[in-house]
Amino acid sequence: MKVNFSKDSKEFIFKTKSFISEDNPQRAKQYTLKLVSRITDMLQYPFIGKINATFNDEKIREIVLDGTKIIYKIYPKSVSILMM
Repeated sequence: MKVNFSKDSKEFIFKTKSFISEDNPQRAKQYTLKLVSRITDMLQYPFIGKINATFNDEKIREIVLDGTKIIYKIYPKSVSILMM
C-alpha cells in the first residue's frame, strides 16, 4: 500500500526536523527518518488506527507515534496522511 503525505504533513515534518536541528542536526535526521519509516510500516495495516472522532468517518483514522497524532485517510490502494 502506498503512503502519500499532504502538504501540511510534510510541513510539520520539516518544521520538526528544523526545530530539533537547532540542538542536534544528526538527531533531527534520525528522528525524521524514524518517524516516516514507522508511519510507512504501520500503515501497511491501515485499519490498525482508531476512527478519528472529529471526522467520524470509517476511512479517516488516527494513530499516535512518539507523541504525535497522525490523521490519515484510507483509499483502496493508498493511504494519505492528512495532518500531524
